[in-house]
Amino acid sequence: MGQWERRNQEIGTLREALRTGPTDLELANRYWTALAGERAKGEADLRTGSNVIEAFRAVALSSKEGVEAFAAAYRVLFEVSGEAPRPAYFDQPLLRALKAELTELSRVGRTNVEWLLRSIEASGPSQ
Repeated sequence: MGQWERRNQEIGTLREALRTGPTDLELANRYWTALAGERAKGEADLRTGSNVIEAFRAVALSSKEGVEAFAAAYRVLFEVSGEAPRPAYFDQPLLRALKAELTELSRVGRTNVEWLLRSIEASGPSQ
């Protein structure tokens, strides 16, 4: 099995594990890291906004650490690729979770969540 096949298999295995354990922050981080790839190996960065939702939405709904990880992942995605948060990805339960934890977050976490909320508002209404 080649490098590309191994990576795809790892990503697929992690994706499947997330379906059975969607609130596992460590698993979400491992999936996100696998999607990022290793530059030293010449692997492409496969992360997208839909991957942030897939990896971190349930985690964000379940804990303040999840909210911080969700916002941090979106911030990294934006800095790396320029892909801004899309309002269509943010339903009311997710928006409520982001806003509810705001005062309990670390300074960096709060900054990332505030950036995320401003970005969504600037992009227009969610669908």
